[in-house]
Amino acid sequence: MTAMTDNVRTSQYAGQGPHVDIHAQTAHLGLSQWDTAATDVTGLWKSGTERLQRLLAAAPWGRDTAGTAFIQAYTKDGGTDAMIRDGDRIMKDIDALGANVRTAVTTTRHTDQSQADSTRSI
Repeated sequence: MTAMTDNVRTSQYAGQGPHVDIHAQTAHLGLSQWDTAATDVTGLWKSGTERLQRLLAAAPWGRDTAGTAFIQAYTKDGGTDAMIRDGDRIMKDIDALGANVRTAVTTTRHTDQSQADSTRSI
């Protein structure tokens, strides 16, 4: 359930007012699930691209005129090489996202704790 407060979207999970409350255990669980999913997706990507490269190396389309026309059309604009290169970049981004979110959560929680400590000392 979400609500608008002073044009800032809040939710029942964020507490009252326009602030964010990061629940450490929930963040840890979510990041653990992200890491598991990222590992699984990366493994599927690797096995899929290895299979694709083996199939391409077999060149089942032949070397006649039709086969040559097929491979030229198939590899136009980078073909599978471009797809694999772009996919590899996406896999790296997926892996980095978990680490970036983990850093953001840690930094936010430390900043919040420092602010709370500072406020209590007044």
